Amino acid sequence: MPAILRFFWFLCAAFMTINIVIWRGRLASLVSQGTATQAEADRFVRWAALGFVAVPVVLGIIGLAAGWSSPFCAGILAFDSIPRLLTSVVSLTSWLALLYWVWRGSGAEFLARVGPALGKHASYGKTYSPRTARAYVTIVLIISSVGGVVAFRSMPLPPDMGCATATPVR
Repeated sequence: MPAILRFFWFLCAAFMTINIVIWRGRLASLVSQGTATQAEADRFVRWAALGFVAVPVVLGIIGLAAGWSSPFCAGILAFDSIPRLLTSVVSLTSWLALLYWVWRGSGAEFLARVGPALGKHASYGKTYSPRTARAYVTIVLIISSVGGVVAFRSMPLPPDMGCATATPVR
């Protein structure tokens, strides 16, 4: 297994930090256009940093502490050891917080207004409906989480992957 995979979550956090800096600049344009307020932009950047930078850092720390050589060692929704339990709790909490934000909070409305500017090719004049934003976020989350669980359960890890045996949950 390539040694770089040990640091996968830290690399994710680094790349997402770059994305958040880019988003910050794009949000500044939207604030100047009146599409979003400065308070909304600041709040979004703070929460995006928590979800897309801090969460991967926490997952990386769990993986390093567990001695895993790869993020695949954590599994998805695996609860058979303390590190896997912690990883699953962090993942579930993140997923539920995102769904709460778009379904019960102001996330869908905010993403409907600013979402097109946050994509690969920024579009500053386009908007979505909150319903579309909710559907998109929900579908992406369901596909990624269910797909990850199914893949982890159906493809056992090879014994030479370097997944250290962790302390079982009692």
